[in-house]
Amino acid sequence: MFIHHVNGIDWLVITAYEELKTMFIEEAGAIPSCFSAASELPLIDQAKRTYGYLPTLSGVITDTGTFQRQDNEEDLNPQLACLVEGRGRVFIYFGGFVAFVDDEQTFITRMN
Repeated sequence: MFIHHVNGIDWLVITAYEELKTMFIEEAGAIPSCFSAASELPLIDQAKRTYGYLPTLSGVITDTGTFQRQDNEEDLNPQLACLVEGRGRVFIYFGGFVAFVDDEQTFITRMN
């Protein structure tokens, strides 16, 4: 695991082995620059402003960020994660799946 800093947010890049860092970032995709700690908008609203309509997916996000749903052959563990104080957490999974979690809701979508 290591930290990648983008727009005032520390993204935790989750890797199994240090030498696989580059591969994991490429698989997870570029760290979204639409998220900013300087913005007053919640993280979900920041994403909607950038990506437009975000389709809602059903599923469960565990305390550790694992994405579980019936359509998945197996649970997905996040490859990128961030926590923005007062604005929630973002987990990004292989295949463009993204989960936003805050005190009031969990929003799961897929960004193309």
